[in-house]
Amino acid sequence: MQSFYRGISYIFYPGSMAVLGLGFAHAKTPIAPSVWVFFFSGFVVLPLISLALFIKLGKVSDTFVFKREQRHGLYVLGIIFSATAAFFIFRENALAAMIWSICNTAVLTFLYILNYTGCKVSAHMAGAAGLLGWILCINATESAIISAILLIVMIYAARKGLSAHSHFELILGFCLGLFVTFALACLLLTYYGISCSFI
Repeated sequence: MQSFYRGISYIFYPGSMAVLGLGFAHAKTPIAPSVWVFFFSGFVVLPLISLALFIKLGKVSDTFVFKREQRHGLYVLGIIFSATAAFFIFRENALAAMIWSICNTAVLTFLYILNYTGCKVSAHMAGAAGLLGWILCINATESAIISAILLIVMIYAARKGLSAHSHFELILGFCLGLFVTFALACLLLTYYGISCSFI
């Protein structure tokens, strides 16, 4: 069972959740290949390279269970990469992708602030719940919502099964990802005149 939990943690991490969210945006409005490159670089490639570097330097000892103090540098780099990706995507005039990038950057920023002030929060849950908030805003189909909820339950079980987080840390991550993403996405989608499922 532990191998299954580790597999879930590796596959469904915040970066892969971000890519899934971009896929939903792409289903609504076509996204140019260059936008995918910027997004994939900022949310997957560069963060994974940074993680590999942190492991090599001995700053991260366990890729399944990060200690709170080990998260500081990773969050800062994540914010830098995601904000940079959002800027380049903005220049490509891909509004839905840019809004999704901004939502991810905002959630990362809140994660960093909470972590820095001494509160360990589940980034996996924040990423999965953020995906649900995004789906609710742009594509509130029953099948998409059910799939996102099942994914959240699976990630919750995996992170708890690995003793990576307490129930409080997982629930806090869920609330953070869902409400920050939902509120910000609705606001920005409406501002840019893109249809939002809840407005």
